[in-house]
Amino acid sequence: MTQPAGSGAPAKRGLSGRAIGGIVIAVLVVVLIALNRGEATVSFIFFSVPVWVGLAITAAGGFIAGFLIGRKRYKP
Repeated sequence: MTQPAGSGAPAKRGLSGRAIGGIVIAVLVVVLIALNRGEATVSFIFFSVPVWVGLAITAAGGFIAGFLIGRKRYKP
């Protein structure tokens, strides 16, 4: 997105460092889950699931928690 001439603000280009970090972490999580598809189970309270399902649930929970904690709050 380019700024109008004379605005004094630099034009933003490409992805931010935060976006690149998020993409790198997401790729690492997918690789971790893909490499842990062996025959093992994780038990939690009332149910047991394969390790890769437990990792996927944990990753999704972390994503949701990070989104809720990191979002900007509306100030009137």
